[in-house]
Amino acid sequence: MIPTLIVLGLLALGVAIVAFATRRPATRQDVVVDNDVAWNDPITPGTAAPAEADPFAHAPALTPTSDAEPASANAIPAERAS
Repeated sequence: MIPTLIVLGLLALGVAIVAFATRRPATRQDVVVDNDVAWNDPITPGTAAPAEADPFAHAPALTPTSDAEPASANAIPAERAS
């Protein structure tokens, strides 16, 4: 008999929790709806930021610094310049 009462008590507790969690608010006047959600505002700003100069424009161009000629394809590793 005791296990049946425990199961019925837990079932009643579960029903009470579900009923409390899904209840509706008493009045709809308490709920405030924000109409300004900005979902359709333009993405681009009205004033654009000024364009900045390239900070690396004065840098020298990269060139290979190796003075050695590339090894031939059929040279063995001991003959290649390192």
